Amino acid sequence: MINIEWHNPSFTPGNSDFDIPEYSARGSMYGVSGIPHTQWNGVEETVGGYANGNWEAFIGTFTALYNSMIDDDTPYAIEINGYAGADVSYDVTVSMDADMSNSNQKVDIFVVEDNIWSYWTGASQYHNARNVARDWLATEDLNISGSGESETFSGSFSLNDDWNSDSVRIIAIVQNYSSKQVYQVTQVNINDMNPDIDDDGILNGDDNCIDIYNPNQEDSDDDLIGDVCDPCDNLVYVLGNLSGDANNLGDPVLDIMDILTLVDFLITGESHECQDPVMNINDDEHINIVDVIALVQIILNTSN
Repeated sequence: MINIEWHNPSFTPGNSDFDIPEYSARGSMYGVSGIPHTQWNGVEETVGGYANGNWEAFIGTFTALYNSMIDDDTPYAIEINGYAGADVSYDVTVSMDADMSNSNQKVDIFVVEDNIWSYWTGASQYHNARNVARDWLATEDLNISGSGESETFSGSFSLNDDWNSDSVRIIAIVQNYSSKQVYQVTQVNINDMNPDIDDDGILNGDDNCIDIYNPNQEDSDDDLIGDVCDPCDNLVYVLGNLSGDANNLGDPVLDIMDILTLVDFLITGESHECQDPVMNINDDEHINIVDVIALVQIILNTSN
């Protein structure tokens, strides 16, 4: 079970910095009014508590909710990797082992700090605050929907000087923003992330191909993407070489296939990421028949 504590500014231990602006957005999402409020998997809630922080009185209710959800099936798995240095960089990868619609499915990424020994005025005692929300980093659309697919969400954040970095965690969830159902969640201490995912000796923050072993970091076109994972080698995908073909020396080849590919784009509007930067032959910011004519002239002049 993974939890996040969100602290209402009106009910926050004195002299603490537990309340953050993101509380209002998260509270509004669930219609939080009464405090304390618990939200289980986004769809079941409890409101209210007992005097003097008597949490034992709620154990039966919480246990019943937990047992009702523990065996729920989910097609999602989440893995968090990254590198903790002066700043923390992260990669949250969501993968699927069964088909499921991605309609209204979002990936939320949070930063929390665990094990904060804090005085709670309402209970007149100290207690151990667990997974206190420190930042709501991102909300991203989940675009995958089929078994075997995966999607990675990357970002970074700075560590606050007031946080204990040994207790800082990243939590990622998959949640449906219509039903509010949480379908998967995972967490990792920032010091337990794999700093070198592909084991090539280059830390993730410096690796130009994070997921593919390339210890020499070859980057022929100097675009900061290593050759082994570069889908668009700029030494080959030069202006006009829409097919991305090259001769036995590795030099780009412009020929009739590039003309046909450009014409096909004008008809269908379909292209891929490597072709888009090399289609505007006359550099007028418009791709049309004039570019086809210009490409024909380039190829004829080259042939002569």
